Amino acid sequence: MKDQIRTEETTSGPDRRGLLRTGGAVVAGMAGLAIAETVAAGSASAAPGDPLVLGSTTNSSSAAATSLTSAVTTAATFAVANTAGTAPLKLVQQPLPAAAPALASGDLANYDGDLYYTAGGAGGPFFGFVYTEWTASQVIPIIPQRVLDTRGASGRVNIVNPAGNLDSAGRLLAGHQIQVNLSDLEVAAAAAYCNLTAVGPLAGGYMTLWPGGTRPATSSINFAAKAVIANFAVTGVSGADTVSIFSSVTTHVLLDVSAFSVGNPSQINPDVLPAPTQTSPSQQLAARAKSGTLPPWYQKH
Repeated sequence: MKDQIRTEETTSGPDRRGLLRTGGAVVAGMAGLAIAETVAAGSASAAPGDPLVLGSTTNSSSAAATSLTSAVTTAATFAVANTAGTAPLKLVQQPLPAAAPALASGDLANYDGDLYYTAGGAGGPFFGFVYTEWTASQVIPIIPQRVLDTRGASGRVNIVNPAGNLDSAGRLLAGHQIQVNLSDLEVAAAAAYCNLTAVGPLAGGYMTLWPGGTRPATSSINFAAKAVIANFAVTGVSGADTVSIFSSVTTHVLLDVSAFSVGNPSQINPDVLPAPTQTSPSQQLAARAKSGTLPPWYQKH
């Protein structure tokens, strides 16, 4: 086992790719040591195997996993920094295994470019995504917006395809569909939370709200002739930021939007967002607890 890392192997700073391997097992021998941008020459002993070599070198732990432990309780066991502005930590991508991988609870892996994490419990560990704005969505309420009202010209400006689909009064024709543009409110939203309203349909029938493409054989609202009736609906949004509406009979249509499902709130036009609160939910909970105004059913764990 080498006693020292040679100076010429460390003066250029550590190679993060050499430090990082699937399973996180390449940080042996650095117990209690924060990894800075430059590591001075010194001992880096580890058993079993050779010392960790920094620089343009691939380190291998062979079949044995490498563990990093520290007796220090007031600082992180392992700290990584990269002052060049690139990611300080990289998990090398591997193909997603055909069978359930042999992971233990708490393991983190990069399969096919997605992060996976395992959690314990009866029957576990359970294997699943690490959810981020790329793999999950959050519901962002907005100030409710009326994006469609076929009763007036100004309420029809968001219809992408009005020609041939509206009658002289602006009503959606029986058996026709329109696309409604939502891009003034959002970009690349996963879903829209809407109220769909039929106003004065000429006969009993139904309307369908959906993202676009092939129309599903479902209804979003059912109505009687001459009714004024609304129904809440959640629909996906097309890649062009539109939703589609079909009506089985001729009717005026209203569409109001109250929230979107997005990966990041920045996908919502800030002009339609409610005024931000001055405190975080956790701070609000703490304040409510201090004032004794938490509801009886709530228990803070």
